[in-house]
Amino acid sequence: MVKKIIVFEKLIEILFFISFSLIFLDSYQLFSIPITWMGSSLLIVATLLIYIKENIKIDKLYLLILTICLVPTIFNILLNDYIEIDFPYTSLRLLSFIGFSFTIYVLSNSGYKENAIRVLKPVFLIVLALSFYTFFAQLFNFYEPLRNRPGTGVLGFDTQTNFWLSGSHRMSGTFREPVFLVSLLFPCFLVIHYKAFNSKSFYLFSGFLFGLTKSELALIFILVFFITEILLKNFNYKVMIFLLVFTSCFLISIQECDISPSNIECPQSISKNTPNPLEVSLENQASSPNTFEFNNQERLDTVSFTLENLNMNIGLGFDSTNVIYTNYLSQDIRNEMYLINRTLPKYLKTRYLSKSFGTGRYFLTYENINIQNNFLFNLFSIGMFYLIVLLLLFIYFLKTNYITGLKIIFLMICISLAAYEDLLPIFGLYLGLMFTMDKNANK
Repeated sequence: MVKKIIVFEKLIEILFFISFSLIFLDSYQLFSIPITWMGSSLLIVATLLIYIKENIKIDKLYLLILTICLVPTIFNILLNDYIEIDFPYTSLRLLSFIGFSFTIYVLSNSGYKENAIRVLKPVFLIVLALSFYTFFAQLFNFYEPLRNRPGTGVLGFDTQTNFWLSGSHRMSGTFREPVFLVSLLFPCFLVIHYKAFNSKSFYLFSGFLFGLTKSELALIFILVFFITEILLKNFNYKVMIFLLVFTSCFLISIQECDISPSNIECPQSISKNTPNPLEVSLENQASSPNTFEFNNQERLDTVSFTLENLNMNIGLGFDSTNVIYTNYLSQDIRNEMYLINRTLPKYLKTRYLSKSFGTGRYFLTYENINIQNNFLFNLFSIGMFYLIVLLLLFIYFLKTNYITGLKIIFLMICISLAAYEDLLPIFGLYLGLMFTMDKNANK
């Protein structure tokens, strides 16, 4: 009997190790399937095995809450023509939400929490080491595995960005963008910070990791972390090391072409008196009336959409939120296209036979844009019921145990601000581990 238990624990730890490792490989895909999706599926399998092994019963109230959350999406599927629904997209959203909810419940009621923590920390350290390697590999042209997953630009075939000509080089690690690294690894850091005893080097290198991303999201997380640690009276020298290293790395500019002029991506001068062709091209583009920069446009779009639609939000469904968001943003462009078509039809037929024309954000007319904020996506997909559930959880955790509740709320805030829209199974694991946190953890 004891041998069977040990074998099962080893199996679960192996599944945890593989799934965590794959989930953090956000930059890569296999046969057009993102590797992180494979990791999430494997995490759900591991959770299902624990659920069966421990014979965990799911509370009916919990099932009722989940059902209410899915009502808008279910109504959309039943009422709309099946041709209008992107079933693969909707299915993945639903699977992610169900996997997130299932993982939370099982892990928070399971005896395998210590096994998960025991695996989570070394995987975090491995990803941290890989991130440093890729950072220097990009600076000095070392070998780096092909980052073959499409980027998050408007077009599906956009390449991942890991070179900044005029800006500081940024840590992206095994993720497509620095903000995704912060979104997934900072909550992981919090769980390890609160659930395990860690050395000074853990905080030192973690500070380097998040500081080098130069991500504004990381800065927000650090500020809240600083305030939370003071409220918890947990501000020790290790936390001080973490904050000082983060701040230094965040503020110091690392110009790739200054540090490594031989980098293959850096423009090379033909002669001292001959201007660099690439620089001339960039200057021409910058001064061209056909080039527009939309600084912070995504944030402004999200805010305006939220303010205008929040008061009538009853739940758009996981399948419709981004479609409605895109339609909202494309109103001005569609009006402009209509007016131009009405006034200059002959010109347009000659010059633009099939493609979009002009210089504005015409991609909004043929490509859906993601909100890229976890809280807002789920708020509009599920409805105001989602906000009510979150507020009730905040009150419950603070009332039950102020110290533990504050840590859980901080973790929930980090997940809510994440650039990943879906409530991922790994987020469910983080919360499941924190919901039953030991009172003496990391004192």
